[in-house]
Amino acid sequence: MTELLPLITAFDDDGMPIDLKRKGDDSSGEENQHLRKKKQKKNTTDEDNPSYPPEADEKVSKLVSNILVSIYFDVNYVSIIHNVIKWSPMPSTLTYYRLQYREGTTLLDKAVAKILHLVGDQYAEPREPTRLLSRLERFVNELGWKIFAICLLSEGFRRACRETVYGTIWSALIAKVKENSWSLEVYARSRNLDWRGLLLKFAHIGVPGLSNDLKPARKMWDKHPHHTVQDFGNKVKRARYEEKAQVHIDQSTFDPHKWDEMKEDPTLRKAQDGQCSLCFSKKNCRCTLDPWAGSLVELVQRPITGVGVRALTNFKKGDILGQFAGEICPPDYAEDKVYSLAQTAKGNPTIIATISPRQFGNWTRYIAHSCKASTWFFSRTVGDRTMVTVEAIRDIAAFEDITVDYGEGYWIGRECMCGEACCVSKDKTEGGSSTD
Repeated sequence: MTELLPLITAFDDDGMPIDLKRKGDDSSGEENQHLRKKKQKKNTTDEDNPSYPPEADEKVSKLVSNILVSIYFDVNYVSIIHNVIKWSPMPSTLTYYRLQYREGTTLLDKAVAKILHLVGDQYAEPREPTRLLSRLERFVNELGWKIFAICLLSEGFRRACRETVYGTIWSALIAKVKENSWSLEVYARSRNLDWRGLLLKFAHIGVPGLSNDLKPARKMWDKHPHHTVQDFGNKVKRARYEEKAQVHIDQSTFDPHKWDEMKEDPTLRKAQDGQCSLCFSKKNCRCTLDPWAGSLVELVQRPITGVGVRALTNFKKGDILGQFAGEICPPDYAEDKVYSLAQTAKGNPTIIATISPRQFGNWTRYIAHSCKASTWFFSRTVGDRTMVTVEAIRDIAAFEDITVDYGEGYWIGRECMCGEACCVSKDKTEGGSSTD
């Protein structure tokens, strides 16, 4: 948000947008005072605000996207805190959690009062109460109480409510949230965000539309969030392979019964595997990959490529997004021809295992192929083991599908549908290879 600070908080002490304030040279102090008094007499709404400058279009689009990114981030974090305090209610976490609800309730009270025409001095905001209240009312009217309550638990959204100057930016934000409303609902429900708790105190006073949004819905939070795939038509489903439900695991698993002679996990760290990629220790250490990236992606059904992964935040080139996790199988394992990936020794082409996530794996197994991919697979040593990681090879924008190159060997007997100009199947259908 800092790049567009003037578009959000550009007010002077008189409550006037700085961009619109008249210069002292072109009018007398008396005239300026008259204009300010006239401004104060007028009820200011979003529609009274001018559009932002045309040259700011790209920045506004980025700003709106970043606000939505902050909503996903905050929803995830508040949900984590909610689960933490169930088992370990530390004072600091309780204070943070209660603050989010208190701040969210403050804006919710204003919205309900506005919609029920109960607005009085107790709901007034300094400088421009009408703008804020009209803004909240419009959001509820267009997106409903459920999405409003989910967003209210985000500090980023609450700041946007209070600090956005231009009505056109607010319109752009509403459009962006509306475009992602089902995604946001699934994200919140699958993480057990207590958005209902904000609304229940108004359940019996006849707030328009509230009873419909409080109707019981399918429980999503009893399983891992990555057991839920957003399907077409605002539906969800469980990912399956060969009619079996696929199960999420955090790390790869080793079953010695699948290995004839080897009884030790071949991915355990050895001297020749070199130093840890995170702390650079030459000895076994306790490092593990941070799982944060996996909490900021979602599984979505695509019409051509099937289940894919959509980023819900901005990733930078070089970010390690996660471990390619699955069952650790022998190098010659051939029962998984869809998801499996060969793991080689670090700095050595020798295949030490086949990682098969066809039934047990994590979100990385759903990353779609692209001949112009945004990530790649990389062999790393982390802590006490070696692993295959998924890493960004370029910046990945929020709400973009994450892709990886499966390699030419995967497409023998298959047709790639990525549609890129450099597509491996396009070269085959045209009867030759590229001549770059």
